[in-house]
Amino acid sequence: MNNTSSRVVRLATMSLLTAAIFVLQFVTVPLGAITVSLSMVPVSIAAITFGPVYGLLAGAIWGLASIIKALMGSSGLTSTLFTISPVLTVILCFVPRMLDGFLLGFIYRGMRKFANVLISGTVTGFFSAFLNTVFFMSTIVFLFGNTEYVQNMMAGRNVIIFICSIIAGNAVFEMLVASIVTGPVAQALKAAKLVPLEVKDLRETL
Repeated sequence: MNNTSSRVVRLATMSLLTAAIFVLQFVTVPLGAITVSLSMVPVSIAAITFGPVYGLLAGAIWGLASIIKALMGSSGLTSTLFTISPVLTVILCFVPRMLDGFLLGFIYRGMRKFANVLISGTVTGFFSAFLNTVFFMSTIVFLFGNTEYVQNMMAGRNVIIFICSIIAGNAVFEMLVASIVTGPVAQALKAAKLVPLEVKDLRETL
């Protein structure tokens, strides 16, 4: 594939993944104060397909979708936090998601050293949800931990127990679905030879 064709494929793929991120951001399952989203799946695919830099870019797109949803008032948690501090909420929506997407590229590359695309994609999908929960909830505590709203969410629990309770509860669904979906999608893309998924290709994108 020449450079022009490669750029076209990347642009087309990222456009489709961007659309998927926005759709999935608004298709959520409410579980208490937290809404379960599968927006991390297309972020995982971007990181798997084109590497850490594109994972970071997809994470930024995810952050933008989160901000738009907060502004629309359709996200219970981030919409409430936005009324407390718009600036801190912007940081909350962007930084954890961008860091998640960036690290997923390295996780996939590391897995590909000793596992096939299906297994590597499945593990990457798992970590996409796991790391997002850890980063997002940790950032909430760091930025908004002294507010009455977050204090009520924590209900007297320390930070580690609070985050673990979210992982053991709401995030389990996200981790399972992200794992089940991401691996086969990565395998399908590899089999169709639509996008590069080999380790050597990932290195070229850094």
